[in-house]
Amino acid sequence: MSVSIQDFGKSTSGQTVKLATLKNDFIEVQLLSYAAIIHRIIVKDRKGNPVDVVLGYDTAADYELNTDSMGAAVGRFANRIAGAQFPLYEEIVHITPNQNGNCLHSGLHGFNHTMFDVALTPGETDSVTMTATSPAGTDGFPGNFELTIQYSLAKSGLVIRYGATTDAPTVCNMTNHSYFNLNGHASGSALGHRVTVDADFYLEADAASIPTGRKLPVKGTPMDFTEEKTLGLDIGADFTPLTDCCGYDQCYVIRDSGLRHAAWAVGPETGIRMEVLTTLPGVHLYTANFLAPVTAGKDGAHYAARDAVCFETEDFPDAPNHPNFPDTTLLPGKPYSSTTIYRFDLAEM
Repeated sequence: MSVSIQDFGKSTSGQTVKLATLKNDFIEVQLLSYAAIIHRIIVKDRKGNPVDVVLGYDTAADYELNTDSMGAAVGRFANRIAGAQFPLYEEIVHITPNQNGNCLHSGLHGFNHTMFDVALTPGETDSVTMTATSPAGTDGFPGNFELTIQYSLAKSGLVIRYGATTDAPTVCNMTNHSYFNLNGHASGSALGHRVTVDADFYLEADAASIPTGRKLPVKGTPMDFTEEKTLGLDIGADFTPLTDCCGYDQCYVIRDSGLRHAAWAVGPETGIRMEVLTTLPGVHLYTANFLAPVTAGKDGAHYAARDAVCFETEDFPDAPNHPNFPDTTLLPGKPYSSTTIYRFDLAEM
């Protein structure tokens, strides 16, 4: 196991961006201090060749210029909040709208646009911790919000542990927005990936992807991934959630609770299989329907819509506006914590 931290380059504002590399016999992960981005995940295919399985960009400036949150930590509140407002202790909090009058991924100054500090995790030699602050009032969110993200390796898995505190009541929902292609980041369409999701229900949403508050069964619909199928099998079905979003872009309600299995994905060309585990109640399955970078990707790659799949572990979108959803309120003295693991191996032939 090795850990190193070095300079990666400069942000558009001239700040130094750091590159942290975690490496063992099974996996190499490269992380950036800008937006706590997962820059590369390198694992071996069935022939023993190293494959980078996450999309990304060659420079920090490219990550800033594109608006896809590629590989980034997303919060304070990931996904959408309807009408850019929510109730909090008998008051209505107004936050910055940035998509159709709603707030997506915390507005204009979320953690996906933030420079983090990065250092070896205190007391450990095999992980790094990134820290950042969102001051009270940032895009309207109350409370001084302190975030820590610990990245570590466990054999062939990347373990992500989030922690957050606040000095005033606020809301919290953290995720990572990596775009995965298990055939290799520059290999084109991901629709041949074989996927299973451990969910019997998904959240119904309107045409703007705002949850209605209802959980709908996947059984008998194109949303069903309880049995393995390719992403492309039903993506073109005449089914409102798919036609509204030009593909999969829904939150699945993962069975059970605690740290547990949530999903599998297999790259058919490499045989690389990824397992997603999480403590969170949902996983947002997104087939990169609107991916349209304004710059080239890593190594000069040209990424297009549906060239990747995202598994965004999360609390439910718009949860502060739905009392029947798990509570996402963060209070002083009651820290937030969650864990997500992306674990890799080879699928059986």
